Amino acid sequence: MLTIHPPREELADLLATGPFADALRVAIQVRGLSLERLQHRLRVRGAPISVTALSYWQSGRRRPERPESMTALAHLEDVLGLPRAALSRLLGPPRPRGRSRRREESARTPWDGSGLVLTAQHDRVEVAPCGGVRGVRSRQVMRAKAGAVDRWILCHETGTAQGAPQPALTAVRSCRVGRVARERTGGVLVAELVFDEPISHGESIAIEYELIYPRPTVEHTHFRRFAEPVHDYVLDVDFTAEPASCEQFASGPAGAELFGGARPASVDHRGRAHAAATDFGPGLYGMRWTAAENVAENASGSSSHG
Repeated sequence: MLTIHPPREELADLLATGPFADALRVAIQVRGLSLERLQHRLRVRGAPISVTALSYWQSGRRRPERPESMTALAHLEDVLGLPRAALSRLLGPPRPRGRSRRREESARTPWDGSGLVLTAQHDRVEVAPCGGVRGVRSRQVMRAKAGAVDRWILCHETGTAQGAPQPALTAVRSCRVGRVARERTGGVLVAELVFDEPISHGESIAIEYELIYPRPTVEHTHFRRFAEPVHDYVLDVDFTAEPASCEQFASGPAGAELFGGARPASVDHRGRAHAAATDFGPGLYGMRWTAAENVAENASGSSSHG
């Protein structure tokens, strides 16, 4: 497994040679801004773009092509302190559309998972007594919309503090871990999950993977961003200590709250909370909670002693 930590000096070379996704990813790392902060600065400039789109651009899953995306990219270059057209020039000519594009896609093997449609997602989250996430086990069901698709690109927002150890990624079922790139500044882990066998157009695959944190996260939440509708999403949260509060929430692509805002999520006698959505997206869906005050205080006191 290869772990990539791009140094600052690589940015000039990447801006000269590309590819676009690598140049964008390293430019964001050098600038030291999270995807959320980039989104905010672009919105202020009148060029709204979703965090999901930014994540896909820097991972190579998608590329800016529409006029509004190209406008946002021009502002993004300025926010990142790059010369004008430093990134856009790496895109090259627009990709073919319509029948010619479908013929091209059917003839190639997508390395980035763009030939897949996510149909179902199940996340099981383990929460430490302090309220931070200790581990996440995920099961995904995907269908191929192109021929011979052999991998999925995972983009995971780690929720860890800057400089904190990143989670360990383990393949559990029907896949193995390929290349891994860890974004220290943006808190994003990008990794290839390579299938045991490629799947053809119309075929489905179910994969499982697990993320284990060396220390619980500072964030007391877990959510998924869906760029496209997903038929089923299930979120189970297991609490080691009963939380003071727990709620589920959802928002649309532009950030507007859905379903009338956050709703309480019940925690049963075994410390388990559950939420599910059907035919959801695009948008964000998840749960957040507050640790019991005495537990949080004890965790804070013990951590201060190393």
